[in-house]
Amino acid sequence: MPGPSHRSARARGGPSQRRAGAHRPRRTRQATDRRRGARRISWSRRFGLAGALLLLVGGSIAFASGALNAPGSGAGTNTSNPPLPAPQILTPAQTLTRDATIDLTLLRPAGLASGSDYSVRVTVNGETERERPLPQQEQFVISGIALTEGENSIRAALVADAGVGGMSAPLTITRDSTAPVIRVTRPEPGATVYSDTDTLRGRTEAGATLSVVDVASGESFDSIVEADGRFTADLTLALGDNQLLLSSRDLAGNLASAHITITRADSLAALTLTVSDDILKAADLPQRLIANAFVQDERGQPVDGAQVTFSLSPPNATTMTYRTLTVAGKATWSELDIDSPDDPHGAWLVTVLAVLPSGTELRANKSLMVR
Repeated sequence: MPGPSHRSARARGGPSQRRAGAHRPRRTRQATDRRRGARRISWSRRFGLAGALLLLVGGSIAFASGALNAPGSGAGTNTSNPPLPAPQILTPAQTLTRDATIDLTLLRPAGLASGSDYSVRVTVNGETERERPLPQQEQFVISGIALTEGENSIRAALVADAGVGGMSAPLTITRDSTAPVIRVTRPEPGATVYSDTDTLRGRTEAGATLSVVDVASGESFDSIVEADGRFTADLTLALGDNQLLLSSRDLAGNLASAHITITRADSLAALTLTVSDDILKAADLPQRLIANAFVQDERGQPVDGAQVTFSLSPPNATTMTYRTLTVAGKATWSELDIDSPDDPHGAWLVTVLAVLPSGTELRANKSLMVR
């Protein structure tokens, strides 16, 4: 028979395996370290949250190392000062000038500390042009601020021991010291006119005014200046030389003047009209006549290329016209047909209009009779 078992009590599940806590798994060193580390991180986070709350509540409390011992620092004290207010520059009536300097009117800012010394600084295009003590009166003038040609951006600011205050809104002043130009385009310089009236034409600076005066008589002629500077003036001219003084003033106040001389001479311009016949019989109609026009200019010379318009007006019918140009001063209507309307009897009128290169118009007429 098999003998009694010799297994040990541990192998048989004896009391040594039922000790208190024998049913829990063993804690390894690695698991223990992780738990301790978790506890350390948790406390760090707690301190961080507490510090953030303190910053939010305190606002001005400094946690940096040594902040409490920094020179000039004091717990709960705000040492920053608001910026100095800017003076106001009043806009003058004219922001375009020909002067080299300008007087500025300024307003003293309100709410300045009493007993403090302030200065006012004026800059032009970013450069300091003037600095002087700030007057006590609310409104004051700074005279003789220098301007450069063209645009000048002017600003003002207060100056104190703490530094320079805010700048005022810019004021732009434009300096224009150039006189306007006067250019006459008609009549051309040196030209002679042959009429007692003429129109002066030319150009000056845009926005400028223009006056035209007869030097001998002192008479002023009305002038019109367009927005772009083109001008016209209607003239009355005497025989001989007419001396005129033209004056132009631009928006900045610059004045320019020019003297011109317009010579008026007796005109020799002429227009002569001829018709090949001037008395016709109704029984002989229709008939073809020839009309000739002879044109000479103001100097008495035959004109080439003058526009000529012939017209024939029957007594009881519609007017007929014919246009042509002169050659060596002559223009011809070679097909001047006198036809047989219902009642051809009476005066037939032949007229001619010639326009010279100068613009002068010449007219002539001639009658022919149908019996």
